[in-house]
Amino acid sequence: MPVFDDGQKATALPDSSVVETDVLIVGSGPAGGSAALLLSTLGIPNIMITKYRWTANTPRAHITNQRTMEIFRDVGIAEQVLADATPHELVGDTVFCTSIAGEEIGRIRTWGTGADREADYQLASPCLTVDIPQTYLEPILVKNATMRGTQTQFSTEYLSHVQDDSGVSVSVMDRLTGNRYTIRAKYLIGADGARSKVAADIDLPFEGAMDIAGSMNITFKADIAEYVGHRPSVLYWVIQPGSNVGGIGAGLVR
Repeated sequence: MPVFDDGQKATALPDSSVVETDVLIVGSGPAGGSAALLLSTLGIPNIMITKYRWTANTPRAHITNQRTMEIFRDVGIAEQVLADATPHELVGDTVFCTSIAGEEIGRIRTWGTGADREADYQLASPCLTVDIPQTYLEPILVKNATMRGTQTQFSTEYLSHVQDDSGVSVSVMDRLTGNRYTIRAKYLIGADGARSKVAADIDLPFEGAMDIAGSMNITFKADIAEYVGHRPSVLYWVIQPGSNVGGIGAGLVR
């Protein structure tokens, strides 16, 4: 019977309750996934953990700028991103309207697609802005980071850490079993979002006002070509005075 061999070293079984690595990354979103990919590309051992069972399950952020695409090109994943993204030439108008089927208030050319600015954008970089939601981008980052050496651990929650002169000891929990153990790292990256527990634990200050408005994300599937086919747009800002969702009476349809 043939023996499978992909040329990679088998993961060594731990001989203690402490796992060691050079860099521990908390969070597997765009920031965490990119950090893991860059580190593994450079041959730096790292572990990336997330308390969730997989990557983003909603679109979230999506406009990916030229500098980011340059980095993706440098690490060899630009073509994978472009394959899943809305291409630059279709990332054009942003429409302001009273509803998807209602009156159009106005539209603007965006993301460097306007005739008066497109040349500036093209001269500024070999890459162009694309539109790719996190549901598509995160798996690309995580897959490539893991293929290059990142130890990616889902359902693994950051609990706390203690820092000393030589690094950090991080307490984590396996959310499937409830088992707690320690990861010892030279560096800890907190890439766990705007409400980062890592940032809170080190009292990292945030600038600006917090919680100034509420918002809701609603994901739906529907054929709305009948209503938008004659006025294509990358984003539809729906303005309805009197509505108080978010405090501004506006909704955004992508």
